[in-house]
Amino acid sequence: MHDHATALLTLDDGRQLLVDLTGVREPGSDGLGHAVVTLSLSDPSLAMMDPEEIRARLRILPDMHWCSHWNDASLAVEGDAVAAKAAKDALDSWDAADEAEFLAQLPKDVEPSLVPVLRRETVLHREVKAILESASSIATPGLEVVVERDPPDEFAGEWETASIRKMWMTGPRQLDFGDVRLEKKVASIVPDVIADLNPGKVHGWGGTMTWVAGDFDEDEEDTYPFTWPAAILVEVTVTHGIDDEKLRRIRDLDMPTLEIDLGALGGTVTRENLRDLVVNQLVGKRWVHHPVLRTKRRVLESAVDEHPVTLRYRERLLALRRPAYLAQPAAYWAARYISAMTSFHDANVGIKRAGRKHVGNGPKPQFLGNDSELWQQVEEASEALAAHGLPGALDRMMVDESGMVTRILSIQQNRGVGYDMNTGYQVLNAIMQSGPDNKRWHTIYTMAVKAYGLEAHFTKAQADSYARWRQSIIDGVDLQDVTYLRPSTYDKVLGVLFPEMARGIAKKYGLQPEPL
Repeated sequence: MHDHATALLTLDDGRQLLVDLTGVREPGSDGLGHAVVTLSLSDPSLAMMDPEEIRARLRILPDMHWCSHWNDASLAVEGDAVAAKAAKDALDSWDAADEAEFLAQLPKDVEPSLVPVLRRETVLHREVKAILESASSIATPGLEVVVERDPPDEFAGEWETASIRKMWMTGPRQLDFGDVRLEKKVASIVPDVIADLNPGKVHGWGGTMTWVAGDFDEDEEDTYPFTWPAAILVEVTVTHGIDDEKLRRIRDLDMPTLEIDLGALGGTVTRENLRDLVVNQLVGKRWVHHPVLRTKRRVLESAVDEHPVTLRYRERLLALRRPAYLAQPAAYWAARYISAMTSFHDANVGIKRAGRKHVGNGPKPQFLGNDSELWQQVEEASEALAAHGLPGALDRMMVDESGMVTRILSIQQNRGVGYDMNTGYQVLNAIMQSGPDNKRWHTIYTMAVKAYGLEAHFTKAQADSYARWRQSIIDGVDLQDVTYLRPSTYDKVLGVLFPEMARGIAKKYGLQPEPL
């Protein structure tokens, strides 16, 4: 084995000579050998110089390399370690075991051209999960929900056709992690990551912006914060996103779920910049589900319902439809309203019960919503009652599952309507436990108990409990405690919806004083 190099030899008189050096490794008795360097000289005067003097005058020029070194073994180990670290940093540390596992999981009919793509996806997926497992926090995008309302079709081409758009949103935030688990089954799914939030209770704030006809209208900050659940799920996607079936299961689970989509990453990705992207950046991240979004959507829907533009549309629609509504008496529309409300809430209670019994990974039954046929019947009957001078039947205070109508229906029918309960007293007991804001309506429920004879179904203990509650209402009304005094907002429409209560309502017992 030989090694050649060119060197520059400088003499005392300033002359510089180019010389050839030849390195040879010769075997030695120690088994390691030793190096011999031969200097080719063409000038006889140089032959008389001492070898040490020649060595001192030599300057080796570039383009030389070692063909052997006395520390080859340790240098080889060091080089392998450096190469392994570089490969790991470049996400290329893919050993034979990894390859075997990867190939075993590939579909048999996969296109060969897709194998490199799938291999890269597997590497990225694995690395991101490892990063999240060791991370103490993660940057997450803001939450956002939008509700838009277009003008009714009847107004096409008219002078006012403004749409309403409301958006609730929060800013991005850094979430601190507690315990982090990889690929642990949660109900019907196995998320890539489930991370407990630290501290256990995380609060968030948002704000609502409104646009009318495309122009900004108002900005309103949240009055109260919302609370995050104790844990979040993280799904890592590269080539394929979250499919519809998995999204359905995530929504059924109702846990905050963050998707990190690495599909947009191209070129060389190192472990360092991948960690920065996953932990500190927002690129490729989105919330595919969060429980608060459903709640905020309902709030926005209600706010849009009460917006002045919507109210104007409602008034104009009522004017257009009034002749048809007035063609039938108010009692007709009241009966349709009660029938549709009862069927709507009974259906949702049945769906709730079916959901509790649901097994397997199939879709759970979905609750009826505002787009259902039964709810459309409720809306139509409410509009008709308003045309008859009986507004308010569609207000949330009336129509919610725990609104006044379902509570009175439960008392009337001695069973839960809108409530997953068996008897009227059970619903009445829930009413008795309700908060101070609901006490103003309690006189209505005592009228319902009397009108529909619910006391006949009470046990002795239930009768005693009801008597104490009723007396507290009487005491509050006698003292003119505003907590127990109701506005007259719904008296007229309730008297038509529940004729048996009309006489009691007409007595105006428990009403707020008329303003002077």
